[in-house]
Amino acid sequence: NPYPVSAPSLQWALDRVLERQADGSGPLQQTVASVKTGRARLTEALRAAGFEVPESQGNFVLARRADVRAVGQLLLGMGIAVRSFGERPGLEDALRITVPVDPADQERLLQALDVVLAPQALLFDMDGVLADVSRSYREAILATAKSFGVATSAQDVAAKKDQGNANDDWALTWRLLKDAGVDASLAEVTEVFEGLYQGKDGVPGLRSTETLLVDRGLLESWKQRCPLAVVTGRPRSDALRFLEEQGSTGLFDVVVCREHGPLKPDPAPVVEALRQLGVERAWMVGDTPDDIHAARAAGVLPVGVLAPGCEEAEALANTRSQLLRSGAGVVLSRTTDLEGFL
Repeated sequence: NPYPVSAPSLQWALDRVLERQADGSGPLQQTVASVKTGRARLTEALRAAGFEVPESQGNFVLARRADVRAVGQLLLGMGIAVRSFGERPGLEDALRITVPVDPADQERLLQALDVVLAPQALLFDMDGVLADVSRSYREAILATAKSFGVATSAQDVAAKKDQGNANDDWALTWRLLKDAGVDASLAEVTEVFEGLYQGKDGVPGLRSTETLLVDRGLLESWKQRCPLAVVTGRPRSDALRFLEEQGSTGLFDVVVCREHGPLKPDPAPVVEALRQLGVERAWMVGDTPDDIHAARAAGVLPVGVLAPGCEEAEALANTRSQLLRSGAGVVLSRTTDLEGFL
């Protein structure tokens, strides 16, 4: 027997089989009944979504569809693990999905499938996701630190972002300086940072280097699928100005900024975007653990992306690992790769 069972386990199982109430029911019978109900609901939901699902007599279903690998990856972003079979002959297009015993877990599984298979909106962080800030915000951090006599690198900034609680670049720069022993207030650091970013005394600011990471045509095609929203830690004036300068203002139905309340990783800005859009199911694309944590806490599917600006292989691998550990089911090399999953 390839899967031998110990005598105590067999005895325990036999006791459960025989453990019945006067009406013939018992723990085993209740479990079987719950799984049968959940299996029927899961089968119906998967077939409605275009999966081929053979009749099952077990505590799982086999779901077939051409894109099962992507579905399995995205479900991980919702905290749901299912089994795929790779290149195993005859099962390349199949997922094995266990039916939970608890009705609450069954409902959670069905809701996760709804989010993955039928998003009602797409949410995007701005910096590193829609906007290439490798020569603006990231450079402003380095230049501000240098003005206070501290030498730091793009890799140092990326590592700090990967640690989380780093959605505010003013505060992030201040913490880098504090770690280096510089006694400066957040207000002083912010003033220098903003002078470099916005520009002053006739000198153009670093913000002039920012470019859109997603072609307008692709954004338009996504908007035809469902509403789009921005969830960013930027001040509203900066966020709206970037969208206007890039000719993308009309593509986003909602723009949630730092003025709306707590910053990510708090889920509040994501929840606010859902509220303003009037939807419940959405995907959120972000480039930091803060984005991923906020999305997961808000019940939204988190999709990670590697922000441009750091080409060092080790740093990219570390960022990818951090995004996956934070709860992203998939990490894109660039935002435009989202099209393949949609």
